[in-house]
Amino acid sequence: MKSRKAFGRLLQKYLEGKCSESERQLVEQWYELIDEEPRQDYSDREWEEIKYKLWRRIEDKSFEPADIYTESSQMFSFWRSYRVGIAASVTILLSLGMWWYLNEDEKKSTILSTQQEKNELKFIDNTSSKPIRIGLEDGSTVTLSPHSQLQYPNHFAANKREVQLTGEALFEVSKNPERPFYVLTDKLVTKVLGTSFYVRTVEATKKVEVEVLTGKVSVYEKEKVNNENPGVVLTPNHKVTFFIAEKHFITGLVQKPLPQIQTIENKPETFEFDDAPIGEVLNKLERVYGIDIELENEKLSTCPLTADITRQPLYTKLDIICATINGRYEVKGTTILISGKGCE
Repeated sequence: MKSRKAFGRLLQKYLEGKCSESERQLVEQWYELIDEEPRQDYSDREWEEIKYKLWRRIEDKSFEPADIYTESSQMFSFWRSYRVGIAASVTILLSLGMWWYLNEDEKKSTILSTQQEKNELKFIDNTSSKPIRIGLEDGSTVTLSPHSQLQYPNHFAANKREVQLTGEALFEVSKNPERPFYVLTDKLVTKVLGTSFYVRTVEATKKVEVEVLTGKVSVYEKEKVNNENPGVVLTPNHKVTFFIAEKHFITGLVQKPLPQIQTIENKPETFEFDDAPIGEVLNKLERVYGIDIELENEKLSTCPLTADITRQPLYTKLDIICATINGRYEVKGTTILISGKGCE
């Protein structure tokens, strides 16, 4: 019975000294019904007996709301002493107070329960050895990595979409400028309008990584969510690592950069060259991958390249290019720096 649970909770609050003034007065008036003085040193057995006595007294039919008027009418219709009449009236008032309190508590519980049913939070814990794909109500999808957890609402708010992540996941967010998408980890917030990106928390090294595949995101510390500073803004093939202990961001490039531009026929750009200057080749790589590539020596830009590197990943493409100029490449932050002896 919900009302009895509320009754038990209120008595427990009283015992712990956490009641409001009005609740304290109500409980002490209940004690008067059974001629008991409130104490704090009840044994478990005594406490159970007190609760039982109180509830039996309150539950008595003479104190049900439907019978109050009848009982009170009879009281004042019969010849009773002044003292008995006053005592009965007080008892009725206490009963009304008890009935009101328990019903108000039950109403609040019902409202809260209804609200939770309408928009309850879902919790997904991927205990398997494979990623699982989760569809959200806005059309976004989350690929949750093994040993990771995701919490999200049945229905997003009107002005934002917010999920909580522990571990690692790939997010593919449907575009909606009016409702930004937020991914919350323990220390960071990643905000996007519509894009795909990875978020992973590496507990062993106490760091959080965000890698962007498409679109643009901003990443900032959770405790600075209200600041005007947008944090670190990332574009495709860029990542940021947040070191939790030092509260420090370091930007860089993802491990496997992907082309961001395709042909009109929706096919990947080709990288087939016949005596093409290295400078021209690098310009195309910059444009397609959205990554800055610099030559340490501008004279290297005239060296020719003859090769078909279309099917190679970006870093393998760079290995082939560097081989023609007796050089090497180095990733420095979000820029790739190429150096070499030349092509003489």
